[in-house]
Amino acid sequence: MTIQLSNKPKIIFYIPKDSKTAVFDQIGFGIEEEGIPFEYIQADIIENVIVTAHRASHESALLVGIAADKSDVVLHYRNLPEEKYVYRIKQYERVGNRELRLLGTNAARLVKGVPFNTSSIFDVTF
Repeated sequence: MTIQLSNKPKIIFYIPKDSKTAVFDQIGFGIEEEGIPFEYIQADIIENVIVTAHRASHESALLVGIAADKSDVVLHYRNLPEEKYVYRIKQYERVGNRELRLLGTNAARLVKGVPFNTSSIFDVTF
């Protein structure tokens, strides 16, 4: 695996190549509302969403990465072990826009070092 650091500080967000962006836009809105830049990267294959989110955190100059596969989305931080992500939403197509936006907000808050907003649907391992 080759890791590239982004030139500009931003959160890296891997999404499946042929995905509906409306779901991911809600996460992006949450990031933007906190004033942090991000970039979608479309991946041909995302075999392991946790590993991909960890990889994204290593590619981000802000140390924060997000990845989604066809069912789950994961928020990861570079300084955590690969298997210990910050938040995971399982079956994201079944949750509301508020929770998706909240995941994005928390990604930006991780960058800023301010407290998270919580939700009962977030799966946590740290």
